[in-house]
Amino acid sequence: MIFIPAIPLLISAAIGFYSFAGASKRFAVSSIRQAAVDRAKLIDEFLHERRSDLESFLALVPEQELDSPAMKGEVADWLRTGGQAFQDMGLISPDGRHAAYVGPFELADNDYRDTDWYRETLAQGYYVSDVYLGYRNAPHFVIAVGRRVGGRVWMLRATINPTVFGNMVNAPGLGDTGEAYILNRDNLFQTARRSGGALLARDEYTYPPQDEQLVTFTGSDGDEDYLFASARMNDGKWRLIVRQKEGEAFHTVVMAGYTVILVLLCGGAVIIVLALVVSRRLSETLQGHAEAVSKLESQLLQAARLAELGEMAAGFAHEINNPLQIMKTDLALLELTLKDVTDSGGNPEACAELQEIADQFQVQIGRCAAITREILRFGRRDAPQIQEMDLSEFLPKVFGMVQNKAQVNGIRVSCEVDPSVPPILADPGQLQQVMINLMNNAIHAVVDRHGSDGGVIDVAAGSDERGWARITVSDNGCGINQESLAKIFMPFFTTKAPGQGTGLGLSVCHSIVDSLGGELTVDSTKGEGTIFTVRIPGKGA
Repeated sequence: MIFIPAIPLLISAAIGFYSFAGASKRFAVSSIRQAAVDRAKLIDEFLHERRSDLESFLALVPEQELDSPAMKGEVADWLRTGGQAFQDMGLISPDGRHAAYVGPFELADNDYRDTDWYRETLAQGYYVSDVYLGYRNAPHFVIAVGRRVGGRVWMLRATINPTVFGNMVNAPGLGDTGEAYILNRDNLFQTARRSGGALLARDEYTYPPQDEQLVTFTGSDGDEDYLFASARMNDGKWRLIVRQKEGEAFHTVVMAGYTVILVLLCGGAVIIVLALVVSRRLSETLQGHAEAVSKLESQLLQAARLAELGEMAAGFAHEINNPLQIMKTDLALLELTLKDVTDSGGNPEACAELQEIADQFQVQIGRCAAITREILRFGRRDAPQIQEMDLSEFLPKVFGMVQNKAQVNGIRVSCEVDPSVPPILADPGQLQQVMINLMNNAIHAVVDRHGSDGGVIDVAAGSDERGWARITVSDNGCGINQESLAKIFMPFFTTKAPGQGTGLGLSVCHSIVDSLGGELTVDSTKGEGTIFTVRIPGKGA
């Protein structure tokens, strides 16, 4: 069974090698074709520029000065202007002899009327010859141009420097085994070949016909296999051959084969190792998930207990409310009795003191009744009752529920509601739950940082640029780090110590505000404080 995972590896390796080998071969063929095209274009441009140079030189000479003795100086200047491209240069008069010649050979008295290049130039107006020996008995080729003056043809002929031309043809850039050379129609070398082949020697290799401007093919020359590209040039009289050994041209394909074999060998070993490692990791992951599920179950159980505790608190509040009603009734009876005693002439000081005690009882009973009412409303599980709410009345009441708790911990608290805050549509119980949770969290954060001295909590309400109500709860507590901020609204995430929080408060608050079409955001800096912002659409927004 452990070898089953190797099947996809073998299939993918075979497909990859086939695709890569095909692409690499196409790239090698494309590269040598491009090299042949670029080099043929470079050589043709070189020959064309040299022909243009000679035509320009000859055209600038006034007719009456063509046979003057000063022409030798002009030809010398032209030769220097041509730089290293020209080996020698001569002006040929209509009788086929040099009117002026500058160069290292003794050619001034030669008659060229019977030479091939002379006749071709006379017929075409210009001519680029094959390499030949000529009067100098050394391999060379010439470019000649003609100018007709008074029915007679003057010619300017120049020999191309074979070293410059050969270096240009066989320039580097074809790898270690790549080479380029030129053949004429008789398969004679027009440039020397680096691997063997002198000028005017015959190439015994049988090349396919040059039916197109560019052809590519493979073949064996001696003991070596080559990739060839052949380009037609010089009006079809020459063909540029670019060739490279297949071993180098297809080197990437060979290396890819070795790589595939190495990958298969290493891959088999890796698969076995990975099978063992992955199975172990999978076991550890499953164990971790089981622990996470167990922890989640514990958190859910704690949340359920808190929910039960909330229901119990609501029941306690209801039970406390009944004695309060009795106490309130008895207090009213006590006040009537005290009034009768006062009217009947009882001790005025004692009556005044008893009246003061009765008034204090009345205040405290009212306060207890208000607290129990808020507890009952907070714990009520009715469906949300969306109604218009005036935050200028609502927020101070909610603020009062936690104000004493904050002041007991030495925290300076404030609640400011801008008169411009718009009315909103929300469920009062749900919004009360959100605000109490945010303020309680602020109290915990401030106490953690400042203890019982130096804490500040500010609650403010106003409107934003969209016409929404904006409520902020800011504190100078311990703050929240950036890592925790990203998870602050996730269920069961808490920054409090174990046993001090369920991680559900902010998640529930976010859900409530979101259900109202609003936004709950937080901005905090560790060690400086936190600002929670509640935005709820205004009634008319």
